[in-house]
Amino acid sequence: MHIVWIRTENGETVVEDLEAPSFEQVRGNETPMIPLQGAIFRTAQPAVAMDFHNAPRRQIVVPLIGQVRIETGDGTSRLITNGMALLADDLDGQGHKSTFTPDDAVTLFLVLPEDFDPTEWRIIAGD
Repeated sequence: MHIVWIRTENGETVVEDLEAPSFEQVRGNETPMIPLQGAIFRTAQPAVAMDFHNAPRRQIVVPLIGQVRIETGDGTSRLITNGMALLADDLDGQGHKSTFTPDDAVTLFLVLPEDFDPTEWRIIAGD
């Protein structure tokens, strides 16, 4: 499962691509269970462009209907669409811009515990 990770490094938000491991099962490929503190569904979400802000909590953002574009201070931009996920982990520093589209989008936020470590999902060069 491809996950775009935004995190703070030296006061700036940086983007890193992750690949959560998955294993073939009868009903398709599954990742190992990810511990959660909770889940939030945002429905009837209007199209909105947000200026620089930090993630309000460590969370995986999953667009169910619609998409979200994120942009960092150095101009790096990623479009997160259905079938993708964003790990929003830039709790301090400069933050990022977000643009949610279209009107009436639906987004799932999976709230992560503070001790969750996504570094094991780092993509090794050549993979």
